[in-house]
Parts: sequence; structure tokens; C-alpha cells
Amino acid sequence: MANNPNDAKGGKGAKLDALHKLKHDNSGVRKRIAPTIETYKLIGFKLNEEEFVIEIERVKEIVRVPLVTRVSKAPHFVEGVANLRGDILQIVNFHKIMGLENPIISERSRIIVLDDKNVLAAIIVDGVSEVIEVEKEAVQQTPDIVAGERSKFLKGIIKPHKHRNILWLDCGAIYSEFSAQNQKSTA
Repeated sequence: MANNPNDAKGGKGAKLDALHKLKHDNSGVRKRIAPTIETYKLIGFKLNEEEFVIEIERVKEIVRVPLVTRVSKAPHFVEGVANLRGDILQIVNFHKIMGLENPIISERSRIIVLDDKNVLAAIIVDGVSEVIEVEKEAVQQTPDIVAGERSKFLKGIIKPHKHRNILWLDCGAIYSEFSAQNQKSTA
């Protein structure tokens, strides 16, 4: 194997060796060790007809849209606040942040309650579609033509998943925007 020119370059031969690495245990029996492939678990949802995902570990829960109370002088993208079992949530209209047409709340609409260091906020979405698991290699940088002004809210694009491209929202950027806009509105 050392004479394989692909090994030195980390090419095909090295990849095959990594995939089929053999290990000896105390009994002398050789076992195959499968490589560890880094994956992400994501929750899919729709805004208009565009598909998005966010990390499942950032989501506290997904519920129907509750009664929302408007708040004066709130940032343009904050619909208001809602009481969800004693927790007061900022309800964010992500359609406005992403520059999309604002649809009417329907039976399929949901809020995704996000939990970032015990700061709760919720985004209104048109519907939650699925939980997907993608390999790290399936995530690419979002092309500027797709992202435009909303690029600061996008972590990347998932290469075609079931024949469709999916945009990955950056929850950290969402919280930064909440904080910045909330500071502006209270100043």
C-alpha cells in the first residue's frame, strides 16, 4: 500500500484505506471499522415556497401560532409577543427579514420556538416539513445570487436533497439581529 501514489496525495487509495481500516483486538480477530461521517440534524420548514432548515438542537418546540399581542415601537419584523405556557416570546415574522411576501396565517402555519442561552424567541413559518440528516459535505456556501441582502442570515445551502436545494438559516445571526434591533427600538 505504501507504493500507491494516491496515498501520498490523500487521493482515492487513501480514502479507500480510511473506509476499510482493519483493526486487531486481543483475540487476534480482525474487525472493520466504519469511518465517522459528520452529519447535521436539521428541521425543514417553508416560507412562501422557499425551503429552509435550522439546527434541531436550537429548537425548543414547534406549535400552532398563538394569540399575538402587538408591541408599539417594536422592530418592523417583530409581530409582537405571545404567552406560551407562562413564557413570553417575541414573535418574529421571518418573511419580513428575508424580504418575502407576507402570507396570511393559516392552519398549517406554525411558530418554531428557538432557545439560545435561555433567551426565547419564535419565528412564524408557513409549515414545518421534515427532520433531515445531512452530511457535512452536502453543505455549501450560499451563492450571492441566491442570498442577496439576506446572506447574513444564511449559513449555507444544502446540495440537492431529494432533488431540491434548501437554505440553512443561521440562528446565531437571527439572535444578533434581534439584539441589534431591540437595542435600536429601546434607545
